[in-house]
Parts: sequence; structure tokens; C-alpha cells
Amino acid sequence: MSVTSRWGQRVLALCLIGLFLLPVILGLGGTLLPAVGLTPELAPGNGFARILADPRFLPALTFSVFTGIVSTVLILAMTLLTLVCVHGTRWWSWMSALMPPVLAVPHAALAIGLIFLLAPSGELVRLISPALSGWERPPQSWVVPDSVGWSLIIGLVIKETPFLLLAAVSQLSALNVSASLRIGRTLGYAPARCWSRLILPRLYPRIRLTLMIILAFNLTVVDMAILLGPGNPPTLAVLLMSLVNDPGSRAAASAGAVLLGVLVAVCFFGMMAVECVVARVAARRRQSGERGHGMKLFRRLGMGAVVMILIASMSSLLLLLIWSFTRRWRFPDALPSQWTLANWTSRGDMLLQPAMTTLGIAVTVTVLSLLAAIIWLEFERRAIVPRLDGIWFVPLLIPQVSLLFGWQAVALWAGIDGQWWSVVYTHWLYTLPYVILILAVAWRELAPQWGHAAQVLGAGYWRVLWHIRLPLLRRPLCQASAVAVAVSVAQYLPTLLMGAGRHSTLATELVTSFGGVDRRVIAALAVLQSLLPLMAFVLALIYPVWRHARVARETAPSPIRALDR
Repeated sequence: MSVTSRWGQRVLALCLIGLFLLPVILGLGGTLLPAVGLTPELAPGNGFARILADPRFLPALTFSVFTGIVSTVLILAMTLLTLVCVHGTRWWSWMSALMPPVLAVPHAALAIGLIFLLAPSGELVRLISPALSGWERPPQSWVVPDSVGWSLIIGLVIKETPFLLLAAVSQLSALNVSASLRIGRTLGYAPARCWSRLILPRLYPRIRLTLMIILAFNLTVVDMAILLGPGNPPTLAVLLMSLVNDPGSRAAASAGAVLLGVLVAVCFFGMMAVECVVARVAARRRQSGERGHGMKLFRRLGMGAVVMILIASMSSLLLLLIWSFTRRWRFPDALPSQWTLANWTSRGDMLLQPAMTTLGIAVTVTVLSLLAAIIWLEFERRAIVPRLDGIWFVPLLIPQVSLLFGWQAVALWAGIDGQWWSVVYTHWLYTLPYVILILAVAWRELAPQWGHAAQVLGAGYWRVLWHIRLPLLRRPLCQASAVAVAVSVAQYLPTLLMGAGRHSTLATELVTSFGGVDRRVIAALAVLQSLLPLMAFVLALIYPVWRHARVARETAPSPIRALDR
């Protein structure tokens, strides 16, 4: 029996939805009104006229479209190539084990590691110098970040491919891949044809929304674009960030944010149009019945590409760790000639304060997200609210600048900018969707018989929830907690804009300090930022096993009792 009335539960559910969707509405409104000149006290002038007259706008827009679309296409191609070439092989298990750590590392930390790997004085050049390259000094012709944007594209592909791949892997069990491959091979089709004819047409609709989130992120990313993208022209999101802090350019920044949102929507429609064309071509190819032959070269190229991505990502993380303990590392030495702990000990204040702020925000956001997700999923299970999975994707599909410029304007108008709880609330809005979507599958699939048996024995609602349902869902709860920590730790733009510079986290310190601080300190900040989500994922793996072993020991019959019997 529920403790509160059904009416009270519906009011609580509406409040939860309101807390989640109201900021989205306010954010869009707070961005649109200054853009059209309806808030002259905050942003005077016609924003659209100003941003369109800015000579940097069109190059920045073109650069954003190029890097965003090319990186998304490569991410999708790499994901499909991995599934076709690696799934079911001996490479699959260890590749699956390496993907979560890469996924857990924040974008900014991975970008710094890639710079240490690919820069003219990076490890890649050092390994071939001077014996193979003849370079005694860093080459002048080797430029990272490059002016075309390939450095940014490589970073986005390395960071986002594991995300899409894990989303695809989570859907394979529902498609019965082994049976489909077996049937296709029996009919004489090569493995790649089995995937393209039988599996991918059913898999793609299940990962379409994830791909759209990746496309929106690639078109509007700020922290990775600052670190890996060129400064002239920058991406449109970076250009808008340079305008928003200037009171005279705020209207132009808001108008640019609106146009960036329109660009994302146009790309979504273009993606759907391409889907229709590909679907028609694929349908004709399926009707042809052509078997084809397996291509070993194609499979080896696919495996090689996947291995290169994993090697680049793991090497980047390793270089961060090496640089954080480096005292002297002259070019072209492959390894440092002198090591030290001073990068950590002598700059404790610079590292400890952002780390504690980051950890405090992440823990608070994780607790609030878990609490909100449990409340919503329990209401859904008891038919108090319907399934509304699509709602939780809304903040992830809208460009961050299109929302955050509006949130910042509303916060300035209400006098709540720079508050700690405002930063927490903003992080919560971007963390809750991941937590709910991770918990939803396990929560809905949990057999109700366990709770019914406990209720028959006299247990109330809260006792069943606390002692039956939550312990049975311990593993997905731990996984959702780890993802929540990772998402919160990586938030750069929400912390920067809503915190008004008063709350320094590892993400803000890492991005704002890059280029003006010793790379040893930058490496220490990046390592620290990476350690927090990695530790969260390690604890998420260890705690359920430890808890299960402890319960097994406590419930096991003692030897003395067994002898007495």
C-alpha cells in the first residue's frame, strides 16, 4: 500500500517533469528574446542583423558543418565496421573491456592527451625522430591543431565511437544476432552480407536517436573545439562563446545560438532524407539475392581501424600520466630524462580545490539524479505516469549554447547567477536522461514476483522497495551512478556560464588554463579529471561483487550449526 495518495503521487510526477522541462522552455525563450531585440536592457540591438554581418559567421558555420557531419559519418562507419569485422572474433572481448574506460574519460582530458600524442613535439613525432624522420627539432610543417579541422574530427571519432558502439551492442541481444548469422550463412551469404541484409536494417532504428545526439554534440561541441580546433576560423559554438560575455555582442550571440539550433534541426532532417535513400537502395539489394563473397582484406582493414582508435585513445591517456610526473623531457627523447612528484605536490592548491568542487557537484548531482529516476520509474511501474522516454532526450538534442545562453539570461534577470545550486541544477538536467535511460530497461524487466512474495509475508511498500527491488537492481544502479559522475565531471559549458566563474572545476580549469600554463600542470589536471569517472566505474564494478559475496557469507550456514544438525 502506498504511503501517499495517488493524487499526491501524480502531483509529484508533474513537479518532476516541470523541473526537467521548464528550464528547457525558459532556456529557449531566454535565447530567442534577446536575439530579436525584446530585452534591450540585457542585449540591445538586433542580434540577427549583427551576427549575419559578422565576417566570421559564415566561415565558422561552414567549419562547424564540415567537422560535425564528417565526424558523425566516420563514427557511424567505424561502429558498423567494428560490428561487421570484429563481432564474434577473439578481439571482441578485450575490445569490449577497453571501451568503457575510453568512454569514461572526459572530452577535455582526451583532447589534451591527443595533443600530447599528435602535436609537432608529441610522442608520435618523437618515436620516429631523429632516426627515421631526421628531425632534431619539432617540424614546422606539422601543425596540430590543423586549420582544416582534422584534429577535431579525429578527437570526436575517438571519443564518440565507443558511445555509439556500446549503444549498438546493448541492442544486439534483442536481435538474436547469432541466429541471423547462422541462417544467412546457411543460405550462402558472406558474413558481411548477413549483417547488411539481416541485422543492420533492424539495428539502425534502435540506435538512430543515439546517433542524432552524437550529431548534435559534434556540431555544437565547445571544449574539444577550443582545444583541438583552429582559432581562425573557430567553430560556430566557440565563436558564440567569445561573443556572449561582451554586453554589446550578447544579442548577436543569442541570434547565433538560435541559428545553431536551426542548423542542428536541418541536419536532422538531412539525416532522415539520407536514411530514406539508403533504405530504398538497401531494399533493392536485398531483393536481388546476390550472395557475394567474404573479403578478408576488408575484415582486416576494419580490425586495424578499430585497433588504431583504441591504441590512440589509450596512448593519449598514458601520455597524460607520463607528463604529470615529468620534470625534463627534451625533444626528440621518446621518454622523459628526469621524473618528479613536484607537479602534484607543489601545486596542491591548484589541483585540490577544483577537484573537491568537481567531486562535490558530481556526488550531489548523482544522488539527485538517482532519486528522481527511482521516483519516476516507480510511478511508471505503478501506472501513475505513462512511458515518456522521448522527453528525456530533449536537452541532449538541443545545442548546449542554445539553452545555456537563455538560462544565463534568466539567471541574470532573477539574480541567481553564480550560485552553487544553479550549477548543480544545470548538471542535473544533463545527467538525469542518462540515469533514467540506463535504469529503465532493468527496472521494467525486473520480475514482480519478488515484491509480491514479500507483500504476502506482510512487508509494506517501502520495505519491499528498500530490501527487495533496490538490492536486486544494485548492478544497474551502480552503473547509472558511474555514468552520472562521468557526465557531471565532463560538464564545461554549464559550469562556466551558470557558475559565472565562481566555481572552478577540473573541466573549466583544464580548458581555460590550456596554452597559458605549463603542460605538466595541464597533464596533472587532465589525469585528475580522468581519475574521478574511472574510479566511479571501478567502484561500480567492484561494489556489487563485494556486496554479493558479503551477503552470501552472512546467509551461509555456519559449520557448527551444520554439525549440530
